Amino acid sequence: MQPLTSTPETITMAVKQLTEKIYGGDFIFPAHFNLPQELSLSLQLDYATICQAFLTIENITLKKYIENLRIEKTKEWLVYTDDSLQQIATKLGFHRARQLSAYFKAATGLNPAYFKEIRKSRQSIQAMPGKPS
Repeated sequence: MQPLTSTPETITMAVKQLTEKIYGGDFIFPAHFNLPQELSLSLQLDYATICQAFLTIENITLKKYIENLRIEKTKEWLVYTDDSLQQIATKLGFHRARQLSAYFKAATGLNPAYFKEIRKSRQSIQAMPGKPS
């Protein structure tokens, strides 16, 4: 992407694509991963410009967008996969499950175990006799 022709819309679209790629589950986080640096290098723009463009288009800070994305991915994977909390933490760039758990609790007011219970409830309903597939 050429910085001189970048518009807030194209920057925002590129940020969303990159963050989905990074937090989509298959990204291997390097030891000292730095999202602002990664975005700046990928988009060839300074981070302040990226953040301002994102805020202009989405009306939410990039930091808050990333927090929301990580929380939603956590919920999704807790309810719809057999992944452990540590596996989910690794997919989202956390070093330990405990770190993700504290982050999740602070953001939602709920423990990750609550969403694992939702998964168990879904599975028991799906396993009921006579339940259409």
